[in-house]
This record gives sequence, C-alpha cells and structure tokens, in this order.
Amino acid sequence: MEWMAFQSGASKSMTELVCDYILVRRPSLPRWWDPVARPHVAVIVEDAIDDSAVRYYLSRTGCPDRNGRVPLEISDIESLPEGSLLEVRYNTTKANLYRLELMDNVPCWRWVGRCRGLSSFESEMVDWTHLLDDVESYRITGLVPN
Repeated sequence: MEWMAFQSGASKSMTELVCDYILVRRPSLPRWWDPVARPHVAVIVEDAIDDSAVRYYLSRTGCPDRNGRVPLEISDIESLPEGSLLEVRYNTTKANLYRLELMDNVPCWRWVGRCRGLSSFESEMVDWTHLLDDVESYRITGLVPN
C-alpha cells in the first residue's frame, strides 16, 4: 500500500489509495449534522480546464428533530452514472473516496481512497488530485438528474 503525506504547517494528512478490492452495496454515510465536524457527501468531478477536482454536494442539513439533532439529508446516490466518484467526509480528519461500479446491473461502491488527518489549516477540502491520476476511469461526463 502506498502512503502519500502532505505537510502544511503543523498539520499532517495521510491520503492514500485503498489497494484491497473492497466493494460495498452502499457506503457508510453520516446521518447527523455536526457544526464542528461538518460532514458531507459530494460527487467529485474533474474540471476540464485546469484538471482540478470539483465537488458537487449531495448533502444538506435537514430540520431539527424533537431532540434537537439535525439530520444530514443526502440525495439518491444510486442514480449517479457508473464511474462516479463519491467523497464521504465524516469529520475534519476522516474522509473516504468511493467509485460507483455496476455488478450484474446492481450499483455497488468500490472504496478507492481514504484520508486520515487534517488536510490543511487553510482549506477544509481533501486534496484527492494526486490519487485521481491512479484511479482508472474517474472522469465522468455528467450527472443523471433525479
């Protein structure tokens, strides 16, 4: 397994490819909004102009329940096209990257990358660009509307 670390000031981020073939029917998704952790679910698409990774957020905060907890509402990830990359961020130090694959016409998610540690003190975004070069077929042409 290849480890890549990026140093930014005192922060250290371990972003790596997941070499083992781990395929799941549905990835673990955060259920509740936390203003400190700020979890989210986003599709990662390559910008055609500068080859940077662009996020399209599929999650938003819902209405608080009677206990005061705020659910994290997530769009249907099953309707995305095959090859879509999904970033699941649980908190400021933990995020996973998944790629959608069809197995016998059933959508499944392959775990292809993970980040453990702070990305940077200047940015809350995980920089997946160095991994995307190694993830085959990560470019997608568009999103399928619901």
